[in-house]
Amino acid sequence: MRADSLLLSVAEQLKAPLTAIARQAELGQLTGQVGLTDAAAIRTQAAAALTLVDSYLLRLDLMHRQTKMQLEPVSIASTLTDAAHDLSRFANHYNVQLEVEVQGKYGPVMSNPQGLRAALLSLGFALVEAQASQDMSGPRRVVLATHRTPHGIVTGIYGQYEKLSSGHWRTALGLAGHAHQPLPALISGNGAGLFVADAILRSMETRL
Repeated sequence: MRADSLLLSVAEQLKAPLTAIARQAELGQLTGQVGLTDAAAIRTQAAAALTLVDSYLLRLDLMHRQTKMQLEPVSIASTLTDAAHDLSRFANHYNVQLEVEVQGKYGPVMSNPQGLRAALLSLGFALVEAQASQDMSGPRRVVLATHRTPHGIVTGIYGQYEKLSSGHWRTALGLAGHAHQPLPALISGNGAGLFVADAILRSMETRL
């Protein structure tokens, strides 16, 4: 079996237990067997993991078919608002403030709605967790924003990450697939969401 086919099978297999975990936590909360705080934490983590798996499956599907995503007009403001809504429970769990900043009016841009949403959520989960791990006295904030540049409209997720820079990212890309922790200074995990987001964006002929 090819490596990508094996990873596809593993990712699909993971969805069932993750869904079961989320449902059992909800049931345990309703019956009083699981505390409200614990149940919320379990459901939040399971939902985030499911979203990441779905995003990864999307990327593997594109690799398997060796096709580019179909582009269509997309509202950036609506996409950022929807992504912030989907990330809100995860951010609340980590006590991170989510904000959406869209300065000015923008017409639709050419993108793939499913791919853009998957990339933003994968990136958002990783950066919310990274922001929560920062040793800082002020509020922890993650901002979903867009702005116009001479090269076009730039959309992204921003925060105060002292240990993440373009140099760190280039190094991490070189280590991806060869090291268990390509971004050791960023978060306790392996930053999988960043790499999934990067892979999806590359499929849309753009970059992280």
